[in-house]
Amino acid sequence: MSTNGKKVLVVDDEEIIRYSLKNILTAHGFEVDAVVSAEDALASLYGRSYHLVLTDLMLEGMGGLELVENIKVISPRTLVIVITGYGSLKTAVAALRLGVYDYILKPCDESELIIRVRRALEMQTYGMEQKRLQELSAIAKTAVTLSDRINTPLNIILGNIEMLQLTPELENLSKTQETLQVMETQIFRIKKVMDRLARLTNAETKRYPALRDFEIIDLTSEEGDD
Repeated sequence: MSTNGKKVLVVDDEEIIRYSLKNILTAHGFEVDAVVSAEDALASLYGRSYHLVLTDLMLEGMGGLELVENIKVISPRTLVIVITGYGSLKTAVAALRLGVYDYILKPCDESELIIRVRRALEMQTYGMEQKRLQELSAIAKTAVTLSDRINTPLNIILGNIEMLQLTPELENLSKTQETLQVMETQIFRIKKVMDRLARLTNAETKRYPALRDFEIIDLTSEEGDD
C-alpha cells in the first residue's frame, strides 16, 4: 500500500518514544506530526485531518481513553491505535470497546508497528470505498427516478417552446425568439445535469479543504458540452 499522503498523529509524553515513533513512520513514507499530550492532540485534530492517531494510553493530564472518546466525536473517520504496557492490558481492552482499531504492546517492534499501521489504513481505505459505493448506489437509484420526474415536464416545456417558435405571429418577433432560444438552451443544460445525475456512479468527486470529511459530486459539464 502506498503511504504517500497518509497522515499520522503520534501522541506520547515520553520524548524518546515520541520521536522514535515519528522517525520510524516518516522513514516509511508517512506524513507524521508528534505531540506531547492529549490536549495538544485534540488541538491538532481540530486544525487538520489525520488518517490515523497512534497514542499511548498513559498520558499526563487527559488520559488516553478520554482522548479516544474525543477523537470519535471530532473526527469519526480517523482510526486509532493505542500503545500500552503489559500492565495496562485491561485499559487496552476498554479502548477497543470505545472503537479503537488495534493496540500495540511496549516495547514496540518497528516491523510490527509498520505492519499494524499499514493494515489499519488498508482496512480504512477499503471500508471508506465500500461505504462510498453504497451511498452512491442509493443516491443513483433515487436520481434515476428524480431524473425521470423532471425530464417529463421539461420535454413538455420544450415542445411548447418549439410550437411558439413556429407560430406565424411570433416568427418575426426577434426579442421573443431570442427569449425562447435562451429558455430552450437552459432547459437542455438542465437535462444534461439530470442525465449525469442519473449516471451518478460515473460521476467524479472532489475534496475541498474547508469541508472536512466531505466530498462534492462533480455534475459539471462533460467534455464536449457547450
